[in-house]
Amino acid sequence: MSSRIENISRDFLTGFLPDVAFQINLSERDRGRIEEIKNLLNSQPDLSYIVYFNHISFNDPMFAAHIIQKFDPKYSRHLIAPASHFHTSPENPRNRKFIFMINLAKKTGFEIIRVIQAYQVNNPEYGYTRDQAQSTYKAWLKRLKELRMSDTPIGCLISPEGTRSSDGVLGVAESGILATGKFITPVIYIPLGISYIDEFKREKFNLGKRIHLAIGETIIQQSPADQPNLNDVMTKLALTLPEDMRGQW
Repeated sequence: MSSRIENISRDFLTGFLPDVAFQINLSERDRGRIEEIKNLLNSQPDLSYIVYFNHISFNDPMFAAHIIQKFDPKYSRHLIAPASHFHTSPENPRNRKFIFMINLAKKTGFEIIRVIQAYQVNNPEYGYTRDQAQSTYKAWLKRLKELRMSDTPIGCLISPEGTRSSDGVLGVAESGILATGKFITPVIYIPLGISYIDEFKREKFNLGKRIHLAIGETIIQQSPADQPNLNDVMTKLALTLPEDMRGQW
């Protein structure tokens, strides 16, 4: 696929499609923050970014990709995201929707690395061992290191909770987001709050629903040693959400 056709496909899937499939609300303040991030990335071509979001429904990654399309419309970074190893296994017929979304992500230019999430380790429902989980996690970090060693700036999409919230409230964060940032410095952390104005279903596409997207205060990490505090990272995400969705943050 030529780069021109690939960009058209990306623009359709991450720009046009979410706008027609959902009723997305962005405040003027958030539109202004998007422009600020866009200008910053243009002025610092070596700056990587991590868009991190609260995970409450099946289609949240699409909203995050939609925001990326707005502040990085030229796709100037190598796009990469971790995905659940269990939920992307083609051997499980219940994973059809997940695999469909993964294939869409790949069409928009995302490289997908399958990882085993912490809550799935030594859990009989999933059957993964700690060694298996560590192996996938190391593969994720190794790929990030390879990209950075080749002087490739990165655009990363990640849910710090590691799984969808069962009650819509922001949960406990895994430390993987900070390890990711450490490997791709200099990097800007961009919090994205997702909240539905209408009722929604955790495991549905929620087509036509009204959704509010909010961009939080960013954090820039200049070097591996300059690591932010996880509580600060999550608090900035929590502040993009209605109070009843902020949980412990």
